[in-house]
Amino acid sequence: MHKKDDRARKRDYSQSEVEDALAGLIASTKRIHRKLNLVQIAKKIEIARKGLGNLKNVSDAIGLSTEMLRQFSRVTKIAPEARCFLTGGAIQSVDIADRISRLPPADQFLVAQAVARGELNSDDVRAVISFRKDQPKLPISKVISRVTDSRNVREYVVQFLVPAEEELKNIEDRFPKLLGQDGVRSVNVEKGLGTLILNKDGRNRFELIAKRKGLTKRALVEKVISGEVK
Repeated sequence: MHKKDDRARKRDYSQSEVEDALAGLIASTKRIHRKLNLVQIAKKIEIARKGLGNLKNVSDAIGLSTEMLRQFSRVTKIAPEARCFLTGGAIQSVDIADRISRLPPADQFLVAQAVARGELNSDDVRAVISFRKDQPKLPISKVISRVTDSRNVREYVVQFLVPAEEELKNIEDRFPKLLGQDGVRSVNVEKGLGTLILNKDGRNRFELIAKRKGLTKRALVEKVISGEVK
């Protein structure tokens, strides 16, 4: 038998397949009611990416940001047993799917199942990620329970992108220094995505500082990350 060249196994898509993928993406990423489920959208993105060379070209072709395309593409990071909730349409939120993909594969099924049952929403999944980082050895079922039990505790969650050159320690130290340790519940960064969780006092300070500096809350976060605001 002849050994197959790796390149021979790579699928080359025809122009019509790429055009079909682009049409499917336009129809399913810019409308409230999608024709395709999230797994199908991720496959269309991959076809378009291979056909056009990179995600930037796909972004230009359909008018959707590369960051949003990457968010849809993260569906492929979800374990197969959890992905069934996406293919069946029980989970249609790309935001939730993106967050589930950031959990350890062993945790994803129970979290996706809880979402499909209506037991967890997008904010809850964000909280699950935070709890999991703080309690890496706790069974995921107990993490979910802690999140649902703590819904009456008012928290404010901010997510932000972290430049590759920024060190994790710098990011983790800057927010408590600005807002006070007692106002910050946690700061986590994973795969370029940061999550800042504030309690009521921390949120009030955050909004007051933004107002005093004439900044939006998003702009204030960016300036804290860059070190312009300390």
